[in-house]
Amino acid sequence: MTRRARLRTMIAATLLAALPARADPVADFYRGKEVRVVIGLPAGGGYDIYGRLFARHLSRFIPGNPVVVAQNMPGAAAIPMTNSMAAQQPRDGTVIGVGVGSNATAALFSAPGARYDARLLTWIGSMNSEVGLVLAYKTAKVKTTADLFTTELVVGGSGATDGNVMFPAVMNKVLGTKFRIIPGYGSTNTVALAMERGEIDGMGSWHYSSISTNKPEWLRDGSINFLVQLALAKHPAMPAEIPLVVDLAKTPEQRAILELVFAQQDMARPIFAPPGLPPERAKALRDAFAAWSRDPAVLGEAEQMKLEINRPMGGEDMKILIDRLHAMPGDIVTKAADAIQVGG
Repeated sequence: MTRRARLRTMIAATLLAALPARADPVADFYRGKEVRVVIGLPAGGGYDIYGRLFARHLSRFIPGNPVVVAQNMPGAAAIPMTNSMAAQQPRDGTVIGVGVGSNATAALFSAPGARYDARLLTWIGSMNSEVGLVLAYKTAKVKTTADLFTTELVVGGSGATDGNVMFPAVMNKVLGTKFRIIPGYGSTNTVALAMERGEIDGMGSWHYSSISTNKPEWLRDGSINFLVQLALAKHPAMPAEIPLVVDLAKTPEQRAILELVFAQQDMARPIFAPPGLPPERAKALRDAFAAWSRDPAVLGEAEQMKLEINRPMGGEDMKILIDRLHAMPGDIVTKAADAIQVGG
């Protein structure tokens, strides 16, 4: 290389070094801004606790590190908040919703007040897959899954829209199980106390994480028999022989109905944004959620708080599942919607 060529190379390298780093449009947008995480449930409850854990760490994972503020917009299983996300909130990535699993199918089932198309929302992720468990107390006559089809199991529940009432009702309608459901206990802890007193035989749905937190002695001393797992995938702490509810289906139609109903368990603590976000910001929020879900500080805090982060689902996988559910035949949707109507 000639002296002149070397000089040109040196000058070019110097000029390149002096250029500013390539701008990151996502970081430039979020830098100095405030992001609101709107939690569709009341303050102090489980969904609020999960939502605030998400909000507390989120800034670290969004380019530009915006200020993140959590607020509550409670009401009707987060349907008003979801309506707001769909129609009223800015579509720029500065507002994020935290809802419940049924938000993905509420409008599909024509739930009262649900005025949105879940397929159009920007799904960011789900913090946990909740596996409901059908359980019988040690004194109950029902001891096995097969017994549910031949022997009445008296189960206590909260309100008509709670899983411990709705899910056994669905199994009765679709599968022909013999649950007798007594609602009105107010809370699962009250139902548990009624089981111990002998007032009822069991519970139609209680999450493993709640049992291990509220009644760990049941797990230690074998006070309960687990009968069915209410989700689309099994809980890692459950024995493999405890079947999934969808595996109890006797026909393809039954299985499809059960998939529609219980898919909400797999995306039980969803995070989503309004429709139409700029693609690069939607990707940044999904990447932020993915980083959040495997961050040691987040997982450590969740463990201290006894919050389960089991099989978190990414936003793209949620979108695929929601589209598949919405593509099911109309008669299957109608039958699933009818099955969840307790007393109908």
